[in-house]
Amino acid sequence: MRFNEFRIREDRDFFQIDVPKGRRGPEVRDVQQALLALGYSLPKHGADGIRGPETVSAIKAFQQANQLTVDGDPGPETVGKLNDILKTKPDIAGKLVKSLPTDVKVSTRSSAKIDISAIQDPDFNKKLEKIAKDLGVEANTLRAIIKNESRGDPTALFQSKTSKFRAGGLIGFTEDTARMLGTTLDDILRMTAVEQLDYVYMFYKKVGVQPGMNRGEIYMLTFLPAYAKASDDTVLGKQGGGTLPGTGLSMDKIWYQNPMFGRSKGRDSFTVADVKNTINNVA
Repeated sequence: MRFNEFRIREDRDFFQIDVPKGRRGPEVRDVQQALLALGYSLPKHGADGIRGPETVSAIKAFQQANQLTVDGDPGPETVGKLNDILKTKPDIAGKLVKSLPTDVKVSTRSSAKIDISAIQDPDFNKKLEKIAKDLGVEANTLRAIIKNESRGDPTALFQSKTSKFRAGGLIGFTEDTARMLGTTLDDILRMTAVEQLDYVYMFYKKVGVQPGMNRGEIYMLTFLPAYAKASDDTVLGKQGGGTLPGTGLSMDKIWYQNPMFGRSKGRDSFTVADVKNTINNVA
């Protein structure tokens, strides 16, 4: 028993953080443990092994306090600094124990089974290319959709003046879409563009993007998945229109909230073809 106790203490003395390979795992939890031990707050989720907005905020606070690049990413520079500080504080490091896969919280998120490890990259364009390759679609298609929806601004937000409807982020995530992905729109809006790409990827995996799909088809999955396979002459939005069949959505609100498809052109309705033509004309 004495020997075992000594071994545990010896391992603790040499607690070392490894650079996380994704947004979830033991390495993420080790970063969280270190942040908590150094006084950075994670009040809602604690050390759960999942790099969400709360953890990103704590990492940014640590980076700012230590004159590092403030991007919320626990990369080599940040992890190296955490390890350097822990070496100077053996009383703190000695209380930390390396995390195991079983220490990572089991996610209840609906997208938890989607593996995002293969698409990770700190560079936005490289990460976008990885996503496109995995989905089997053109990277320029994803760029066009992002440009059309947000002009590449991860904080872009549309808020209706006549209802509680909101959509924002790179591809115009709605509140319902965010919930489907296990998060909230407000959390998404606090993420960097690179971080939001995880949710762009998970969204397209969830709605069923298939290899070889063209730009119009993918944009319809983005805009209104329930009508992605509808004929081009199907009317989606109409001034004074009733409920869009099978959705419970008001055609009048769809028309009003998406002026680029018809209202801004002086038209009182728009079709699937209008949606597809809009994205096809984005350079």
